[in-house]
Amino acid sequence: MPQKNYNFDFYGCATTNSSPNAQPKTTFEILNSMLTKFGNGDSTVKVIGSNSYELRHIESTDYGFKGIIGKHRANDLPHAAVIGGDEREIALAPNENLLEKAYFTFYSDYSVLIIQRNHFCISSANMGKYLTESAYVTVLNPIIEAADLQWLMNNHVQIRTAEFAIARPTNPELFNDVEHDFNNSIISTLNGTGTAVLNLSLRGNARSDVAEERYLASTLKGALRELQTKFDVKKCKLLLENDETLITHPVDLVADRLFYVKTIEVEGRYPPAFEMWSALDEARSEKENELANYFGDLNQARLA
Repeated sequence: MPQKNYNFDFYGCATTNSSPNAQPKTTFEILNSMLTKFGNGDSTVKVIGSNSYELRHIESTDYGFKGIIGKHRANDLPHAAVIGGDEREIALAPNENLLEKAYFTFYSDYSVLIIQRNHFCISSANMGKYLTESAYVTVLNPIIEAADLQWLMNNHVQIRTAEFAIARPTNPELFNDVEHDFNNSIISTLNGTGTAVLNLSLRGNARSDVAEERYLASTLKGALRELQTKFDVKKCKLLLENDETLITHPVDLVADRLFYVKTIEVEGRYPPAFEMWSALDEARSEKENELANYFGDLNQARLA
């Protein structure tokens, strides 16, 4: 049988109230209400942009939930063809769509979502929108290596250089309540120029001994965390420096994200479901130490 590598990405989920009068609700409770809808046969369809998403499967587990998210596509359908031969449209029956799926598991202990990386199905930003309801907004934060996060959050560590590649926003609603002027400036630049991808290179004066000249503004640290949740960030490379020891440390907030890779034998074009569930279980088991380092003791306040 042919084999294929599947990637599984880790996200910390945070659900907040967008209304001051709303009672607190967790991501677990959001998923639990979707489980109830699914079990009752009610619709779980949400239209995000030009695509419709729905739960194809969800069930309760001893750790939280596991499920399958599906995206329906009825426009801009690809053609079928053989190499060097004629092409034809893909014939669909009335009310049929092309379906893309992604498997996921949700762990309530750390509020962590592990999801199959399938860019044809759903992005982390759209998964957050799918898990958003009325007054409750859910955001998926990429989990990065704990050592990198600790460097970034250290008060004596400054940013000497920063290199970004950011895709143009496709849904303006994603940028409501942006807190940092840096990110607002990026939104204005992308929307105002029609740029598809914005590449930025920010550098302090490495020859200067004056902190205000040698390093980038300290407010950039907070902007970086927001940047990852609001934008499709293609590249985010930083050079950090301890302002006491002058020791430098490179950080890549895209490449250093936590993920797991599993090689699976496929049947036809798709992997067996039991193999995907097994891979998701292995992903949590293999990355347990990294998760503990990132979140810390479950009984203590979280690092991020």
